[in-house]
Amino acid sequence: MSLLLLGSVCAQAREESSPAIYQTAASIHALSQEQAQRAYPAHLLGVVTQSLNDGFTLQDRTGGIWIYFDHPEQFMPGDEIDVEGTAKPGLFAPVVQALSVRKLGRAPLPKPIKVSFKQISNGNRDCQYVSVTGMVRSVGIRKGASNSQKIWMRIAVDDGIIDATFPAADADLAAKLIDAFVRIDAPTMCSKNQKRQIIAANLSVPSMRNLTVLRPPPPDIFATPLIPVGKLMQYLSGTDYYHRVRVAGVATYYKPGESLILEDRGQALLVKTAENKTIQPGDRVEAVGFPAPADSGPILQDAVLRRTASGAALQPALVKIAEISSGTMNNTLVSVDGHLVRRIHEPFREVLLLQDESNILLAELNQSGGSDPFPELREGSKIRISGISVLEVEGMWNYGLRSAYDVRSKLLLRAPTDVEIIEPPTWWTTRHVLYIAGVLGILVLVFLAQIIVSRIEKWRLEAVLEERERLAHEIHDTLAQSFAGIGFQLQAILKEIPRDMPSLKEQVNLARDLVRHSHKEARRSIEPLQPNSLQETDLLLSLENAARNMVQGGSVNVVTSCSGNPRSLSLQIADALLRIGQEAIANAVRHADPSNLTIALHYEDNTIQLKIQDDGNGFVKSGDLLGFGLRGMRKRAASISGRLDIITGLGQGTCVAITVPLPPVMTLSNSLKRTFRYASGHIFHVEAKQRANTNTDR
Repeated sequence: MSLLLLGSVCAQAREESSPAIYQTAASIHALSQEQAQRAYPAHLLGVVTQSLNDGFTLQDRTGGIWIYFDHPEQFMPGDEIDVEGTAKPGLFAPVVQALSVRKLGRAPLPKPIKVSFKQISNGNRDCQYVSVTGMVRSVGIRKGASNSQKIWMRIAVDDGIIDATFPAADADLAAKLIDAFVRIDAPTMCSKNQKRQIIAANLSVPSMRNLTVLRPPPPDIFATPLIPVGKLMQYLSGTDYYHRVRVAGVATYYKPGESLILEDRGQALLVKTAENKTIQPGDRVEAVGFPAPADSGPILQDAVLRRTASGAALQPALVKIAEISSGTMNNTLVSVDGHLVRRIHEPFREVLLLQDESNILLAELNQSGGSDPFPELREGSKIRISGISVLEVEGMWNYGLRSAYDVRSKLLLRAPTDVEIIEPPTWWTTRHVLYIAGVLGILVLVFLAQIIVSRIEKWRLEAVLEERERLAHEIHDTLAQSFAGIGFQLQAILKEIPRDMPSLKEQVNLARDLVRHSHKEARRSIEPLQPNSLQETDLLLSLENAARNMVQGGSVNVVTSCSGNPRSLSLQIADALLRIGQEAIANAVRHADPSNLTIALHYEDNTIQLKIQDDGNGFVKSGDLLGFGLRGMRKRAASISGRLDIITGLGQGTCVAITVPLPPVMTLSNSLKRTFRYASGHIFHVEAKQRANTNTDR
């Protein structure tokens, strides 16, 4: 506890002992990030060593530091100035945000500290004025940089490579210094990321006055002996990774300021260059640069280019995908035939997957966006693509020991014209076949489900018919036979009655007629319960027979009609319509006293309508509609999703109409047509959605 208190007191003492104003660059650089955030006041006196767009570097007797200032162009290297401001954490090392800057005059530049690559690579010498000695490897232009740092020069020192930036006005002089041995005096600058981490350390050179040529470059850099591309870094070739070599070949690919590919006698070489020349495929080009190791073979770095002649572009060699992965065709211009398996659109490149027999090759075209480079290209097409074969190797590639390395090949397309369509895709692609198989599978399942449902319904109806037959037999064996027995007994009693008792005979005759009528009604009730009543004939004939049996011996005229295209009905629908029709006919015969009775069936594509119409007395629709018979009719109609309509009035007759929906007719022709329409519509919908997504990505 006492140690913690002592530490707190010491920290507070150090805080209280901090100077009121920081007056040296070294004292500000010694601040931690937390301390620099407190914006301590700073007052510095020193010499400007570099002036850029958003500030300048200042060197005092203790070191250099970066000064943020709104008008840095007012000061030049060598100006002695007085700066007042506040200390800030900066993006990497502590800095000063200037509030006022006053020029005192001119002063000599500070003596630079000689440093190596190792000493500046950790960033500890950020903004310090240093001196570097080495050989100029290459010179190039920095894309997107300001004019004060537009030109970069790569310097090879004893223990590494250091980059230096120069103003754009020094471009011509810098280009003439390749292979010169020079000394550069300038402040260091650190490139950093968003996490305050150093990416690279370089020199920010105010002008060519800060460069001293210790040994001039050779008169002609292209006087170096010419080495065949295929001999580079081979045994006893006289080449190494530390001396420039000169190669020549035909350009097959060129990206200005980045890379060039030369092909010579069937061998190709990747050349890294910062130069921006006018070079076209087919031009004869010489390159002088440093060999460098790469996973797939040596390349040429920091190269200087010279176009020696123009010529026709090389014709690519037609090869198989397997040959590209062999390792002998790296960076070679080739052509491959195959089928396009997949297209992938990315923000900065277009990717094609090509299949040749059982091998797959990735081809890519780098682009900055815009329209589709291959508007006519569809998956499944047979195409020929031409481009640069590129190998990507992971691990130790040694004598073809595949267990020790992993080789992936791809084709680098140079332009959309490198893709040629040989045959358009056939409709019978794998995707379409899978769609059709899926649709047919679904259709088969639907058919099976319909068969199972119809079988279940048939079994249910058979059970109902069996129960009805049982009831009919029971009624026949009990009620109907009982009526017959009673009638027989009444007939016997009638014979025994004396003739002088006519009133008694009249009462027995009346009872016998009543029994006979009840027997007839019982037989009529049994008939609808017979299972064969519907199976042996059609619906309309069954209704006609029922009506004629009911009006037998009367004066009612029965008329039947059928319109539309008759079709078979399910047992459930046919049975429900028969029962409703029988009930409607019975009601008309019993209660309406009609002269004419019409039974009509009308078939449509998806419905059937049954009408029972009479010209009898009619009735007023009121509570009578809640009778047992009408309730039964409505219940039967609802069981088959039908609509029951009753149109009547006193003296106007009655019309009972039942309309029932029917399932669509499923013929083989209709099934195939529906399946084809579904499959075509589904495929069109999927392809349209993919095209919409592709256009949205673009």
